[in-house]
Amino acid sequence: MAENVAGPYLVMMMNDETITRLLAARLAGEATDAELRELDLLLAQDASLQSQAQLLQRYFKDAPVHSSAGTEQALERTLARIRGGESAPLSVAGRGRRGAWKWWSAAAAAILLLLGGAWALWKPAALHTGFAAFSPEKDTVRWLHRQNGKAIRAVLELADGSKIWLNADSRLSYPEQFGPHSREVFLTGEAFFQVSSAPEKPFIVHLSKGTIRVLGTSFNVRAYENEPVKTSVSTGKVAFIPKYTDARVPDTFYITPDEKVTWYDEDARPEKAITSGEEDRAWTDGGLVFRDATLEDICRELERAFGKKVHFDSEEPRHYRMTGAFRNNSLSEILFYLSKSKNFRYTITDSTLLISE
Repeated sequence: MAENVAGPYLVMMMNDETITRLLAARLAGEATDAELRELDLLLAQDASLQSQAQLLQRYFKDAPVHSSAGTEQALERTLARIRGGESAPLSVAGRGRRGAWKWWSAAAAAILLLLGGAWALWKPAALHTGFAAFSPEKDTVRWLHRQNGKAIRAVLELADGSKIWLNADSRLSYPEQFGPHSREVFLTGEAFFQVSSAPEKPFIVHLSKGTIRVLGTSFNVRAYENEPVKTSVSTGKVAFIPKYTDARVPDTFYITPDEKVTWYDEDARPEKAITSGEEDRAWTDGGLVFRDATLEDICRELERAFGKKVHFDSEEPRHYRMTGAFRNNSLSEILFYLSKSKNFRYTITDSTLLISE
């Protein structure tokens, strides 16, 4: 009889560990197609775990800044907000509330570590390919690192009072305390900066393809790997300086409000155009704005925003061009309206989005 009780319990615990690992990989945007299918299968077998997993994902989407300390208390507060103050107890397959919280705390801690929400000290020069090497003096600075997985955004406040909205699938490193002469951070991905004024200490954003220098202003930077760099300004003035791999001396491109500079690669000169600073930063408030964008580019944004792997089973829909603006809409709502603009079919599962003709 004991074996009959222990057997299901052991399987349940093994499933918990597997689900925790797969959830962490999905939220960090690192899950393979096979892992996503395995996660879907495990969750489909247990309705209670499916419910807990959905709430856990909402926690990491809704809580802007996470810490490995006080995970259980943070979960309590966030869940109370998500549920609108409801006091419905958590339960996981017969283990009761206490056992459920142990699973939740372990799952949250594992995901925090993978997402980089548990702050780590490191030297960005060693990890950001293409960034300029630090001098020995800068190497002694304590650096902090934040990495967001897909479907995760965060708001950070730096030591000087500057605020940074970090988008999904992005990483930022910055010093615990700025030095006496400058304020420098390193970015891969997208972020909106609201920089405190300090003319004696220029604020510098290092990208793999260049640098941005400001004094006190607000601006958006989009610098994902394998995509063009795009910098636009909401207030103030910034300077974009492209980085070349050869001996060319780069020009400095100054950007003022509602202007954008786009740089594709070293073979082309950066392009300046009129834009809307508010539209470019709409993502910080749950907005998505597409202007004559291909469905392939739109789906790349949807994959980052909602954490679902996108697959096209036919080539033609990739090239459909569309325009639309959304704010706090669900993925199904966005696709419904887009599919009315151009005729295509879509299928949404817990982990994937399939586009077909």
